[in-house]
Amino acid sequence: MEEKNTKQKLNFWKWAFLLLLSIVLGVTIWLTIQLTPVIQGEPNLELSETEEEEITFQIYAQKKDLNQLVTTYIDEELSNKQVDFNFILDKEAQLSGIFQLFGRDVGFSLFLDPFVMENGNLQFKATRISVGALDLPISFAMNLIKSQLKVPKWVAIDTKKEIIVFNLNEFYLESGMHFTAEKIDLENDDIRINVFLPNK
Repeated sequence: MEEKNTKQKLNFWKWAFLLLLSIVLGVTIWLTIQLTPVIQGEPNLELSETEEEEITFQIYAQKKDLNQLVTTYIDEELSNKQVDFNFILDKEAQLSGIFQLFGRDVGFSLFLDPFVMENGNLQFKATRISVGALDLPISFAMNLIKSQLKVPKWVAIDTKKEIIVFNLNEFYLESGMHFTAEKIDLENDDIRINVFLPNK
């Protein structure tokens, strides 16, 4: 009789354990499906819900990461025989280089304030410019830069509004990958870019 009671108790705890295990596994699977997984790395990639056509990632980057990418892109993809230039992100965005003024090489530094547009493009508003020892209006200097600087088709320089727009919605890699900006906070070094990859 005692042996029978012992078996019943063992069976009870066995089924209770299996039930508890099933609940834990069920909740874990549900949470895994519902929550967005995060891939650790440099920069961080966060997977978001995907559509049938594309896989979407969000890149968390720092200024140093983007500066390295931009430098590589300029060196490898762009051929600027007329103007040597650099584009870096620091406390402000800064476009610097050398252009021709009255037949002479003149160094310039154009300082810009970045802004994420509703469509995910990036707009940079000129705040000030340094052109050697000269005191030139921003619009005039930007006209010189625009006329001499060879930029990609997806970069637009508006000298009247004194802005430079990175039309990311027109920039596609050969793989079909494209990007939109989500956030750019230079002060807190918080930059977020959405990446769209064709789901082939």
